[in-house]
Amino acid sequence: MITHYLIEHFSYWILFVWSLFEGEVGLTLGGYLSKESDLIFSKVVIIAIIGAFISDITVFLIGKYSNAKVEKWLGNYKNRLRLIKTWFKKNVIWLILFERFIYGTHIPSLLFIGMSGYSFWKFLIFDIIGIIIWAITFTTLGYYFGESVIDVIMLLQQHLSIVFIMLFLGLIIFI
Repeated sequence: MITHYLIEHFSYWILFVWSLFEGEVGLTLGGYLSKESDLIFSKVVIIAIIGAFISDITVFLIGKYSNAKVEKWLGNYKNRLRLIKTWFKKNVIWLILFERFIYGTHIPSLLFIGMSGYSFWKFLIFDIIGIIIWAITFTTLGYYFGESVIDVIMLLQQHLSIVFIMLFLGLIIFI
């Protein structure tokens, strides 16, 4: 009885906070709970979209308005930073659409997109499309595959973190 009360009254808030960050596991769990009739599928998707959207805009704007500080900090590496920004601009649409699907790249990607001078309005359009795809994908995975997909996601996140740490270190060495 108390479990249903807690799920009914706090699950959506927890999902919202979780979706502000990397929320694949929470979103998948929300999909699973919607199949069990504890949550409503469409409500899970909408709450995740709202949380992710608020988070993405905030991180993008931090990148956009802290650009001068970061460039000053990386002052000796302006040429390489310019090359990286050029690469990001060429691939930025794909990055915006799918950065949420690659664990550990969410915040750095959005900061860098903001720093690159990319249009806020274009970012907004592609970001909402990417968030919708992300929210529907992980909620649906949770709905149809339940606990087994949550285990797979957690396993992938642990191993992908190591890969992205290595890529980040390689980027630092390159700069």
